[in-house]
Amino acid sequence: MIYSDSLHIEAKVKQSNSSNMPCIVTTISDTIIKFESAAQLNPEIPVTLKIEGINLLTANLLWKKNDEYGCQIDYTFHPAVIKNMMERLDKKRLALVS
Repeated sequence: MIYSDSLHIEAKVKQSNSSNMPCIVTTISDTIIKFESAAQLNPEIPVTLKIEGINLLTANLLWKKNDEYGCQIDYTFHPAVIKNMMERLDKKRLALVS
């Protein structure tokens, strides 16, 4: 189930062969995250995502299109966790509220 596909949540992405690189999470579902990053990630190597207030997420890359990546996380998000993350961190939502 996709919870939001127009987010702007700042995060960091890392692979075992790289340092932390900035990324923007744009879509979250219970097991899939889509993000944008200028990093050149290797699809054969799992990624670690760091989103503020959330434990490190390990994920496998599923696809890449330009600077957009889709990945499957190693566990299922509870809907309340996603809702809380969106309310606290989504820059698009926060800009509308301000």
